[in-house]
Amino acid sequence: MKTLLIIDDHPIVLEGISGMLSPSGYKVIKANSAAQAMVLASKADYIDIVVCDLQLDGSTDGLTLIEHLRTLGLRKPTIVYTMHDELWNIQRLSKAHLDGIVLKGDNVIELVQAIELVANGEKYYSPAFDRRRMEVLQTNGILSSKAIEILRRISDGESNHDISEALGIGEKAIEYHRSNILKKLCSKTMSEAIKRAMQLGIIPLKK
Repeated sequence: MKTLLIIDDHPIVLEGISGMLSPSGYKVIKANSAAQAMVLASKADYIDIVVCDLQLDGSTDGLTLIEHLRTLGLRKPTIVYTMHDELWNIQRLSKAHLDGIVLKGDNVIELVQAIELVANGEKYYSPAFDRRRMEVLQTNGILSSKAIEILRRISDGESNHDISEALGIGEKAIEYHRSNILKKLCSKTMSEAIKRAMQLGIIPLKK
């Protein structure tokens, strides 16, 4: 019997996943916070697979927690199960060396399939995630990583001078990037460009 560590800060989701997987022959250990996951992971020998949400309550997100668990020796097959399909999050997930990624907008059977395949040493990325990953590749053709970083900083209210100091490039280069961002995002103002970039998931939405 495989033992799963499920980490999600939404009790209903946590119970739903547990209720779905237990009858399928899995032993489910539940953690509703990063802190609780750390305690449970200290007994890592009995954990076979980790299933973690991307956004957790508190100061740590799922990827940060996963990396921290790995540094402590919990190098178990890991699946991220998340509702956050913004392109900037998809890009982060693509680079995280995960064994499986399933979006919560998928049919829940996708998660079961991911767990079954990962338990057998395979990897699984849901079709919805793969579609969003292709959008990331297309978006990267619209704006360079430098332009995306500058746009994110502009959206945070940083001035050209602030950005220049932080990135170590001249203010004239910042102005060039600003002009290029407007052109590439078909926007007349920077506010419009920021709004469009958020809608596309290029930069995070403001809370």
